[in-house]
Amino acid sequence: MKPEFIFLALLLSGALYLIWTQLLRTDITALLVMLALALPWPRPDGHWAAILSPQEAFSGFGSVAVVMVTAMFVFGAAMVRTGAAELIGGRLFRACAHDELFLQVAILAVAGAFSMFINETTIVLVFIPVVLAVCKERNLSPSRYLLCAAYGGALGGEWTLIGTASSIIVSDYLRQRTGEGIGFFDFTPVAACVFIGCAAYFFLFGRKFLPKPEVQSLEQELGKEYLTEVMVTPQSTTVGSTLDQLDMGKRQDITIVGVIREGERMPPNGWMKLHPGDALIMQGAVPTIASLLKSPDFQFMEEVKIGEKTLRSLDLITIEALLSPNSRYTGRTMQQTNFGRDYGFSVLGISRHGQTIQERPSATRLAYGDSLLLLGHNSNLERLERNPNLIVLSQRHFPTSGRKQAIFTLLLLGGVILTAITGLLPPALSIPLAAVAVLLLGCVKVTDTYQSVNWQAVATVGGMMSLGFGLEKTGGARALAHFLVTHFQGGGASLILGVLLALTVALTQLIENSAVAIILAPIAYQIAREGQVDPKPFMVGLAICISTSFCTPIAHETTMLVMGPGRYRFKDYLSIGSGMALIAWLLTTLLTPMVWKF
Repeated sequence: MKPEFIFLALLLSGALYLIWTQLLRTDITALLVMLALALPWPRPDGHWAAILSPQEAFSGFGSVAVVMVTAMFVFGAAMVRTGAAELIGGRLFRACAHDELFLQVAILAVAGAFSMFINETTIVLVFIPVVLAVCKERNLSPSRYLLCAAYGGALGGEWTLIGTASSIIVSDYLRQRTGEGIGFFDFTPVAACVFIGCAAYFFLFGRKFLPKPEVQSLEQELGKEYLTEVMVTPQSTTVGSTLDQLDMGKRQDITIVGVIREGERMPPNGWMKLHPGDALIMQGAVPTIASLLKSPDFQFMEEVKIGEKTLRSLDLITIEALLSPNSRYTGRTMQQTNFGRDYGFSVLGISRHGQTIQERPSATRLAYGDSLLLLGHNSNLERLERNPNLIVLSQRHFPTSGRKQAIFTLLLLGGVILTAITGLLPPALSIPLAAVAVLLLGCVKVTDTYQSVNWQAVATVGGMMSLGFGLEKTGGARALAHFLVTHFQGGGASLILGVLLALTVALTQLIENSAVAIILAPIAYQIAREGQVDPKPFMVGLAICISTSFCTPIAHETTMLVMGPGRYRFKDYLSIGSGMALIAWLLTTLLTPMVWKF
């Protein structure tokens, strides 16, 4: 055996061990692999030589795959910042929330649809708070729904070239070797069948293994309950309606605790009809109060009013802050704190856990331990954090909705799809152009793009690509391919494809998807060459099976993100995901050669 093969085997084994155990971050592991391949080491002939030259080792960071992955994160940030994804998903989820099966189908389908064109991790991050909010409104258990978002994102990412980073990596590898990559919708016929098969299994059998419906303590996920005060506007559609007729009166995530009319506080009787100028004292979580800000029916009281110009900003954030010991705000009311003048933040609500606040929020004197809900610009956050009277507990982006930037973003998404269908522009060019366009149109700020890009994923892709180069340059990929072809050639190309995809499904349950793509793409390509068949079926099947990380929560961000809020255990993933992974492998093995001939 060549010394290079031994070196690569040890390097690959070490990398897989570090990725599996998470002793080091994945991006650090990838960078170490890249440097190890560029460092010279002694050969049997006495000479010192490296597997790759520095230019070859570092070339992954200049690849089309890395540029497209980065551009995907930027464009996904625009979808989040403009509120387009949340607006569409939230409305549909609430419309389907009357039935568990309908809501599960809606979450899986919408997450899948968006993940065709936006990174699946971004989509799951967007939909987690939306699903949690709907669950709280309707008194539902989130453990029955969040896994649908994770699996929908993974299955939807298989449909198109840009749905997941691993597909881009596989396509870019094929393009470098043959001059032609995988088309934008080349995955779609097989991926659609896999989606239908896995979804059918999930809804017929898999959902039975979801944790039993149990109303959990959602305040832990959604944050504290805040008391706030809003005024009924003269144009409000609620004027003339009784409190019992209001939609919010039927919701579980908000409570009307009082009504102020002409300076007099009245109890919230269900028969009371609302008048213009009535002030409603409400108690709810952060997402609920955020939804009131977007409603034309209500306006925050003058002392905490958020102007229309402010709401049009793309860099609004909500802050939950705790009064520090000996805070000078203790004993003052909210309008006496002057947050707007001193820090550029407005106080939306107050929370005092363990005690009931009897006064109007604006007249309540603050006490040690109170939490304040603040809304302001991200640019003012650093100044607020230096305030010794407050302890900033958490911050979250305040997504806007109904903005022209959301329309621009959706139009750009349509343009990417249209150019891919017509062949006018390759995705390698249309995606970066769309990312630049959302910056120029103000759909996302330049400063936000650096925060929205998952640099760990970018570094992992760029660093690990050197391993793929090393496998190819030393002939390691060719040797592995020759071994597989020699031992399974009696069964034909279909059997060899099945063995390769079985290895892919097993490996993708254990390590990050991009790493699987980088390791197996050279092997898949060499298998096709050894068997003297078209490499495209192998590369398409490989890319689809890489996204089948259903059985464990550790191999992909989507399944990992929902584990905490959904309170899932390892056995939940294994019970549900094993059948889905088996179906995905079987359908991909059978259907890929039918669509893409050997």
